[in-house]
Amino acid sequence: MEFVHRPIIFSDAGMVVSGHHRASEVGADVLKRGGTAIEAAVASSAALCVAMPQMNGIGGDCFALYFDCRDGKVSAINGSGATPGNATPEFYRLAGRKEIPSRGPLSISTCGLVHAWQAALDRFGGGPLAPLLEPAIALADQGVPVDLGLQAYLSSDDYGRRTAAAPELARIYGPRAPRELGARLKQQALAGSLRRIAKDGVASFYGGALGKDLIADLSAAGALLSLADLAEHRTIFAASGSARFHGARVHFAPPNSQGIALGLLAGLWDILRARPEAGAGLNPRLYMQIKRLAFKYRDQYAIDPARIALPEDLLGRERLTGMLDQESAAFDFESRSAGGDTSTFVIIDRRGNAVSWVQSLFDDFGSGVVSPSTGIVMHNRLCLERLDAGPGLGLMPGMRPFHTLCPALVIRDGCEMAIATPGDHGQPQSIFQVLVNVYDRGQNLQAAIEAPRMRHDAGLDFMMEDRAAPDWFASASAAGFLVRKLGPWSRLMGGVNAVMRSKDGSLMSGADPRRSSYAVSAS
Repeated sequence: MEFVHRPIIFSDAGMVVSGHHRASEVGADVLKRGGTAIEAAVASSAALCVAMPQMNGIGGDCFALYFDCRDGKVSAINGSGATPGNATPEFYRLAGRKEIPSRGPLSISTCGLVHAWQAALDRFGGGPLAPLLEPAIALADQGVPVDLGLQAYLSSDDYGRRTAAAPELARIYGPRAPRELGARLKQQALAGSLRRIAKDGVASFYGGALGKDLIADLSAAGALLSLADLAEHRTIFAASGSARFHGARVHFAPPNSQGIALGLLAGLWDILRARPEAGAGLNPRLYMQIKRLAFKYRDQYAIDPARIALPEDLLGRERLTGMLDQESAAFDFESRSAGGDTSTFVIIDRRGNAVSWVQSLFDDFGSGVVSPSTGIVMHNRLCLERLDAGPGLGLMPGMRPFHTLCPALVIRDGCEMAIATPGDHGQPQSIFQVLVNVYDRGQNLQAAIEAPRMRHDAGLDFMMEDRAAPDWFASASAAGFLVRKLGPWSRLMGGVNAVMRSKDGSLMSGADPRRSSYAVSAS
C-alpha cells in the first residue's frame, strides 16, 4: 500500500479540487444544489480571487477546458486579454525602454477573467452570474482567514519588495509583518467591485461604470490600458488540442497558451515509451529529449491564435516519430522568462461534465498596480511580449501575449481526468509527470501527485526534489546537467489539483501537499 500525505476522497455526486479550501467548498456547494460544473467553476473562480489575492484576481486572466458530457466535445476557454491599443514598440523605445518592464503600469494588458465568467455561463448553459458571486463577496467583506501560505507570503521579502514599490498594496493588505493564523484579511473595495458586477453585469467592467473607475485609477498611475481596450475584449472559444496517450487523448488549451508543450510531451512519450531505450521508464535523459522538442515548438507557436495556426499534423504519429528520429544530442536551452503565481481548480459534476481552470495575475500581485477605488490589482502578463522580435512575432496592439496557463483533461469514454497546476514553465512538466506516474507506473492519483518531480527551465540547471530516486540524479549528471536539489517538497514543482474517474464511475481526488490544495466532495 502506498502511503500518501493527503486523504483520497471518493464521490458519486461531483468533486472540486482547488488551491484553497474555501474555493473548493464554494464550488462543491453549487454542485450540491444541483448546479453544473461550469456554474461551480465561476463560483470557485471568484472565491479564489479573494482567498489567494497575491496569486490571482479579477484584474487577471484565465484559460480553461470544458468537457460537455452531452456531445463528448472539449472546448477551450481563452480568457486572456490583448495588448492595449497604445502599447506599441515605438512607445516603449521613445520612453527609453529596451524591453517591457516586468512590473509597474507599463506591464498591464487587458484582463479577461471576469468576461470569461459570463461568457462561459452563456456558452454552456449556466444560470445567472449574481448568485455565484455571493460567496466571494461575503468572503471579501468578512475577511479571508490568514492560512499558512498567506501568512508566509505576507511576512516575506517578496511582499516587502511589492509594498515598497506599490504602497497601495500595504494600505489594503497591510505592511510586511507576521500575521496571526486565522486573522481576517478584509478586502472591502474588492467586495464593492464584485457587488457591482453582480448587480450590473460584466458590461459594467468592460466599458461601463466600473471600468471607467478602474481606468481612471490606472491612467493616473501611468498605465496604457484604456476603456476602449476593455470594451473591445472578447472571450475566445475554440476546439481544444489533443495528443494520443495510453489509448486516451490528453486535451490542452491551444495558443496563446503553452498547452502545446503538454500535448507534445504526452504525444512524444507515448511513442518513446515503447522503444527499448525507455525500458526502465522515464528518467532525466529521456525527459530532456522530449522536453527540448516540446518547448522548442511551444516557443514557436504559443502566440495569439490570430497570428499563427498549429500545423494539422503537428501531433500526428508520423510527425512525432520524425521529431524523435531527427533529435540531435545537442540541447537548445533558451526559454522565455515567466512568473509562478497562479491558482487552479478542477471539477467533475454528477452528470460527467468536467472543467480544468487556471487563473493568474502572473507574478505575485502581478504588476503591483492597484486601483484604489475598486480594490483591483492588475496583472503583468504584457511583460512577456518582446520589442525586438521579427515579423509576425513581438509586441503588437490588440494581440494576446504568450500565456503559461495550461489546463488539461484526459478523455476516454468521457472525462477520465481533470488536472491543473500552478508553476509557470513547470505547468506542463508537472502535469505530464503525474500522467506518467498514473498510466506508466500504475500509481493511484494521490500517490502520483506526491511522487518526486523534476523540472528544467533554462540552461544546464536541472531541478529535482531530494526524494527522487538515485538513478535520476545519476542520469541528469551523466547528461551534463547541474543538478539543483530543492528539498523534499518544493512549491516550484507546482501544486497539482486533479479529479479522476475510476472504472466503476466513482470520482477520486488528488490534492498536492506542496501547496494548499484541497478536495471537497459534493455528496
